[in-house]
Amino acid sequence: MNKSRFCPRLVASLLTVLIGLMTVGVATAQEKSRLAVVLERGHLIVSTNATAPPFSFRDDKGQLVGFDIDVARLFAKALFDDRDKIEFLAVDGSGRWPAVNSGRVDFGVGGTTIYPDRAVRVAFTRGYVDSGISILVRKDSGIKTFADLNNEKYTVANFSNPQMADRAKRAFPKAKLIVFESVAAQLLAVSSGRAQALQIDTGSADYFAAKGKNQYDVLPTLLTPSQNNSIYLKQGDFTWWNWLDTTVSELRSGSWYPLYNDIHNKWFGRDAPPQKFYLK
Repeated sequence: MNKSRFCPRLVASLLTVLIGLMTVGVATAQEKSRLAVVLERGHLIVSTNATAPPFSFRDDKGQLVGFDIDVARLFAKALFDDRDKIEFLAVDGSGRWPAVNSGRVDFGVGGTTIYPDRAVRVAFTRGYVDSGISILVRKDSGIKTFADLNNEKYTVANFSNPQMADRAKRAFPKAKLIVFESVAAQLLAVSSGRAQALQIDTGSADYFAAKGKNQYDVLPTLLTPSQNNSIYLKQGDFTWWNWLDTTVSELRSGSWYPLYNDIHNKWFGRDAPPQKFYLK
């Protein structure tokens, strides 16, 4: 009859694995969701772009205003019943991901489209506003179509992301490109004559054309007819993501749609399309 042998090494290995699992479990249990951190702090900290009218920009008093700012304030109202319990951190394009991943801010909002390569770096909620990409041109440039723009005599001011570079190569490969880190710098390049056109969110293009005193035109064809600007946050916190995503859903298609629609009308001059498929 064979007798099982006592194996010290096996027992030691099993104990090591068990202790490791217990340690992970304790650490996981102790780690707070960002939602709990925000509620304990008593206010939100949100990163945003400060140079992208009408989404987010500084007014004549130096205060951050715009559609994205007002949307972010609705999140403060949802958490604390007070739109003013929020702090904003202005970042440029290169500072968006570090702001959330370092924990300096709770989430980011501001002209940020969902792309697969970006989803490797941060998590996204569903889109909080529908947008597209348009071409804003100097009115005196004579540019009326993408075909006109596809000429080496023209220069296009691009924002510094690979998606804009790819769109330029497809739509007007002969045009020269200059790249900037802010929308304000793009617009300055066009207004000064350094460039004749720029790629920009459709909402911003319409806003600049309306405010530009007949200085700009928006080409009638969109480069991307449909894309979603989204709230972005650090990956790995389902509780926080779920609350943010649920709130976006309520704004777009639920009980908070009237509040959201008031903001949409304020900045874009038209109703927001309700995300309810049963509405006609």
